[in-house]
Amino acid sequence: MINIIASTALVYLIQLLLPLFLKEDSGEKERASKALNNLGESLPVFFAVAILSVVLGIEENTSLALYWLISRVLFAVLYTTGIGKKPAKEGTTYEPQVIRSLMWFISIILLIWMTIRLLTLT
Repeated sequence: MINIIASTALVYLIQLLLPLFLKEDSGEKERASKALNNLGESLPVFFAVAILSVVLGIEENTSLALYWLISRVLFAVLYTTGIGKKPAKEGTTYEPQVIRSLMWFISIILLIWMTIRLLTLT
C-alpha cells in the first residue's frame, strides 16, 4: 500500500506540472487543469483511507487502492486528450465524454468500497 500511496503522490505531481507543458490554444491545457482539479477533490479522501488502512493493517484495501489509482490515471488521460468526446449540442458548450465519466464513477465507487472495508474490518 505504501508504494501505491507514493505512486499516487507522483501522479499528482505529474498532473500538477502537465498544464505547464501543453499549448495554450490546444484545449488540452484547460482539460489537464480540470482533470487536476477533479483529482484534488478526491485525493484527500484517498490519502486518509489509504493511510488508515496501513495503520490499521487493512490489507484488503491494497488492491482497491491500486484500481483507484489506475482509474484516476485513465481519467486524466481521457480528460486531457479528449478521447471519446462528443461534440456539444447546439446552444451549449458541454461536450459529453461518457468513458471519462465512467472512469470517474469507478474511482468514486472504489473509494466508497475502501471506506466500507475500513469501517467493517476494524
